[in-house]
Amino acid sequence: MPRAGPRAVMGFGGPFRRRRDGRYSVDVDPKIRTVLAAVAQQLGPMIEAGDAATTRLFPPAYVGEERAPDEAGYRSLVDGALRNHHHRALDVLIETSSSETLSGEELDAWLSAIGSMRLVLGTRLDVSEDMDPPGPGDPKETEYAVYDLLGMVQAAIIDELASGLPDEGAPDRAL
Repeated sequence: MPRAGPRAVMGFGGPFRRRRDGRYSVDVDPKIRTVLAAVAQQLGPMIEAGDAATTRLFPPAYVGEERAPDEAGYRSLVDGALRNHHHRALDVLIETSSSETLSGEELDAWLSAIGSMRLVLGTRLDVSEDMDPPGPGDPKETEYAVYDLLGMVQAAIIDELASGLPDEGAPDRAL
């Protein structure tokens, strides 16, 4: 039996719902769709330019001056594939931003693209667990609102994907 997230338990469905045909219906406000596509369109050129805010999209495998040759070799192997992965996910989100349904692969691409956008915005905003959201009139207020929105959409996708996971191995009670 699939796990039920908090919304399902309370009788509410999220903005993403798996259909019987395996596709996912998308019930997201058109304004939010526009924001998602616009941010995705801005991120592509930032990746190509090597913008400092995109560094978390290309995490190092080796740290330290003594490991620099290893890191350079790693970079030559994976950076192209990572760049292509990020661009593909962003392109799928842009191309399907007004779609009423998404395939599983398209929903996965949305999740990847939104995760990338959050990482970049979080880096630009220097987000930390103990920070307070910017107040009214703060220059970072709008970017933080987008960061927060991306987190809500990301959580909604994860909730829907998790609802289809089997309960096998789940504890009988809270840990």
